[in-house]
Amino acid sequence: MKHLLIPSAALLAWLTIAAAAMLPGSINTALIPATTRPLPENIAIIGTRGPLLIIYSEDPNYVRNLYASGVKLVLPARKKTCLNLQRRSA
Repeated sequence: MKHLLIPSAALLAWLTIAAAAMLPGSINTALIPATTRPLPENIAIIGTRGPLLIIYSEDPNYVRNLYASGVKLVLPARKKTCLNLQRRSA
């Protein structure tokens, strides 16, 4: 039973991030694994970060379209980190 705990926790974390990324209008910039497949329309590649592509779209449904086109993982990208853990100065 213990040997399933870590994979289960990793899967739950991935599903949580994926669900948050699918919220309409929540992100315009995302990270996806580099792919040779054509990306859906209205999505621009604006850079790379190692084996990841940094993409941008104004379409609120672009994350759903990415998953439908075969992309396995979409992470939100905000400012300098994907989860924006930096605090603002007051």
